[in-house]
Amino acid sequence: MKANQKIQSLYEAFVTHFYLGDETFQIGDKRYEPVALFGILNLILDGKELIFGGYGSGKTSSSERISSLIKGLPLEFVQATTIHGHPEQTEEKMKAVLDLGALEKEGKEVVKWKIIPYSPVVIIDEINRLPIGKQSMLLNEVDRNIWSYRGETLILERPKSFFATINYKDTGTTKLIAPLCDRFDLAVETGMLHSIRKRLIRRGIDEKLLRDSVLAEEMIEYILKHNETRQAPMVVQYINDRAEEFKEELEKRLKEIGFDIDIPREEEVKEIKEQIAALKVSEDAELFLDYIGQEIYCHYALKKDFSRCHGCHYSNYLCSDLFNISNRAEQSIFKYSKSLAWFLGEREVTLEHVMAIMPYALWHRSSLSDEKLGEVRELEKDSSDELYAVYELLRSVKRRWEEHRDYQIEAYLALKEGDYEKIKNVADKVGHPFFKSLVKGT
Repeated sequence: MKANQKIQSLYEAFVTHFYLGDETFQIGDKRYEPVALFGILNLILDGKELIFGGYGSGKTSSSERISSLIKGLPLEFVQATTIHGHPEQTEEKMKAVLDLGALEKEGKEVVKWKIIPYSPVVIIDEINRLPIGKQSMLLNEVDRNIWSYRGETLILERPKSFFATINYKDTGTTKLIAPLCDRFDLAVETGMLHSIRKRLIRRGIDEKLLRDSVLAEEMIEYILKHNETRQAPMVVQYINDRAEEFKEELEKRLKEIGFDIDIPREEEVKEIKEQIAALKVSEDAELFLDYIGQEIYCHYALKKDFSRCHGCHYSNYLCSDLFNISNRAEQSIFKYSKSLAWFLGEREVTLEHVMAIMPYALWHRSSLSDEKLGEVRELEKDSSDELYAVYELLRSVKRRWEEHRDYQIEAYLALKEGDYEKIKNVADKVGHPFFKSLVKGT
């Protein structure tokens, strides 16, 4: 069985037995549940994902179950390494403490790391209940998997996956700071459930297949006995070895209930990442990303102020309603478009893959105008106003790009030939920010 078919089988097992959401992600004539699909891709890529939803909608539980299945970790271990968002959260609870014995007897500050930094996957439950100042404590950890405490740094070579759940605004939440939002590759939502799905939820989901309290306790005990910085490589290898063993056990348990699946081992996951990275991106996908990347810039200031858009020469373009595709967002779009194409068994990343991923990569970290949100607020939809608005805006840009595509190719050929006069003529004729950007470069 091909690697992507193995992952498809894992997806089917997960949505059938462990996840009972009812959201819809569609590409072509195929429909998927985005929480499940993107969760699996996130774990393969060791990426970062936000999950929005109401209370009790399964955000945290789904993240824990899918992490246990794909990473080969006992569910109890995954739950033990979850960070809980609340105002009293501290570095000592999340990252590390000082060895008080060494401090009292020898006057030395010996850092003892908690189990969270060593876990192959970290879930941050209700991240928007962390105050703004405490959100900043996680920037480097989420971005680079580098953990710092009292001048000591734990740098882990093996990457890790992050999930963070986020409730819609209430009196106990704070706004997620922009730098932290930008560190998350994708954001998905848990939606309303079908009535039949509700029946299944009421009966509960059997998690026994993923549990092994004895193994989880052994892993936690080992980490806490060897939690000094110099011992980190040994601890990471230990966790990996135990996870590889538990994957075999999970396969046996799943086979007993009718799922004959293979959970990819470490070496196979590396090969999958290489296959994803090697996928070529179509010319149309590249052209569209070049085009939209210029249309979304504000042409009057680096700091966006939507009040300037009224009467602006560019008010019919994307920049008047949506601002900013950061460098990280560009990389997220590229990486997850490739992973989606790979999952579907495609040989090339097409514009369809890019268009499918972009709303999920942008809506949580790009600014939206109040005017656009007002337009969609009263429409019936299966998503939040923000996600729906971004989806609609991207469709409008695509229609505009289709009209300008031939001009874009003409301008690129002229640039290659050094015919700058021709580029200026095209820019004057079309008047789009993309072509003006080419003129600036000449």
